[in-house]
Amino acid sequence: MIKKLLQILLISTALFSYEIHLEKSLPLQKRVSKPEVKLALVRDETKEIVIDTSTGLMWQDNIDAKTLKKNRKDAKQYCRNLVLAGYDDWYLPPLKQLKSIVDAKKYNPAIREGFKNVQAYHYWSASPNLSWSNINVSNIDFKNGQVYNNNRNGMCNVRCVRGKYTL
Repeated sequence: MIKKLLQILLISTALFSYEIHLEKSLPLQKRVSKPEVKLALVRDETKEIVIDTSTGLMWQDNIDAKTLKKNRKDAKQYCRNLVLAGYDDWYLPPLKQLKSIVDAKKYNPAIREGFKNVQAYHYWSASPNLSWSNINVSNIDFKNGQVYNNNRNGMCNVRCVRGKYTL
């Protein structure tokens, strides 16, 4: 009787481990993947900022983000001098960070939910466009969410950011 139970146990274990091995080698279409979820941005009305909880970045969202237009040099200086929500370590965002707040499914403005002060216009990035001459700088038009290149002496809106997260 014990011998029979041991044989059954041995056969069951072998079959179970065979099933586990098969499960690991299922084709990709059989595996279930979770969809990518972009967490909502959190707006602090009193401080006039938007916090992206998925990246840790804090975005300026006061009236200046909607109305202020500067050339690229003055935009960088504006962000360096900005004191907002008790912080003074703001900077002009690189293109990848600025792209992280674009909502390509939206139009006029093409920006993620949570921002209040938005102009459907070009916003400076800190990223130069290396494929063009060194006088051009990449920017995003928040009317359609597309990347463009402007002469650094041109006028664009400014939205500063703070945080250590790099995309």
